[in-house]
Amino acid sequence: MPVKNSFAALGCNYSKVGKIKDVGLSGLSFEYMAGENGDDDLTCVDIFMSGSVFHLSKVPCRIVYDKGIHVPCFSSKYVKALTTKRCGVKFGTINLKDFVRLELFLILRTIGKVS
Repeated sequence: MPVKNSFAALGCNYSKVGKIKDVGLSGLSFEYMAGENGDDDLTCVDIFMSGSVFHLSKVPCRIVYDKGIHVPCFSSKYVKALTTKRCGVKFGTINLKDFVRLELFLILRTIGKVS
């Protein structure tokens, strides 16, 4: 049974966590609900899949963009949590073992999508 839900967690303290929208060997993008961001180190990302033991941990990366895609029409500290953002990251240098696991992840993500 193919695993359809894949997620990214950006930062050592998982400051930004959301569903992966696009992914390739050079990077990924994911959508998340905006919240308060602390002083987290955002230079690594974890990739995991629901219903699976797959977890690729601490992949080096850098943020390419982080923009709002659904911003409420008025500003309030209570409404800020309703803002949906999309973040794109570019992978840094990945060791061979993690590169092979990333390739496996891409294969698992596409199972069931090809007719």
